[in-house]
Amino acid sequence: MPSPIQLQRLPRRKKPAPTRALLFLVLLALFVCAGLSGCSAQAADAPATTAAAELKQAARDAFACPGMTAVWLDEVTVQCLKEKP
Repeated sequence: MPSPIQLQRLPRRKKPAPTRALLFLVLLALFVCAGLSGCSAQAADAPATTAAAELKQAARDAFACPGMTAVWLDEVTVQCLKEKP
């Protein structure tokens, strides 16, 4: 008769120490507070930087009038002018 299979006993996981858990929760709270303090309504409403705004305008002009100069008459109307060589 074959011998019975013996299962290997795995060591039990240690429960985290209360001080480690408390430290983890404190650090988590600090990260959350730091993340929330960086966001403010005033910063969200601030206009884009001038360099970014100029780049956006240049891309918009190039898309509206490829190879030409774009003159915006209002927010949605553009007049494309040929560039002189």
